[in-house]
Amino acid sequence: MLIFRFAGNLRRHFRQVTLTVDTTSQGLRLLLAQCPEFKRDFYKSKIRIRIDGNDVSSDTLNFHMDRHLRDGATVLFVPVVEGAITAVAAAWIMVAVTVASVAYSLYMTSNMKTKTSAESAQSGSITNNSYTSAENKVGQGRPVPLLLGEMVVGSNVGSLGIDTSNNKDWNISIS
Repeated sequence: MLIFRFAGNLRRHFRQVTLTVDTTSQGLRLLLAQCPEFKRDFYKSKIRIRIDGNDVSSDTLNFHMDRHLRDGATVLFVPVVEGAITAVAAAWIMVAVTVASVAYSLYMTSNMKTKTSAESAQSGSITNNSYTSAENKVGQGRPVPLLLGEMVVGSNVGSLGIDTSNNKDWNISIS
């Protein structure tokens, strides 16, 4: 009579089973034949075996599986957990890359913004040919309304008019 104990994900199927068998291999064959789900999980897992408190290595596995054990001997099957350190390292690397990309995006949006038309007009170079008012709200290549006098456009008051040339002399642009 042998006592078979299971740990880890194999406990879903059996925790402790007492079987009247002579060898470990006889009891294991009996359990694998009784439960196909247990057989599937058992074959998918890397197993560490302890017989009466002694670890069984892969070189002596055949000897320990076929030897006759005393009555009441305990055989413990424990799934080996592997690769956990690699997964944790990969997760931390992904977190670091994500944080770095968000930080770089925020840096680029705050430091590399383009100048508005008001800022570029102060620098002395006029590069916008479609609308040179105080604030340019119309995209390039779109129709621009002709303002004569003062007109409310949205929430802004536009009163400068349109200049389609890049003349720096105001009198030349008006005439």
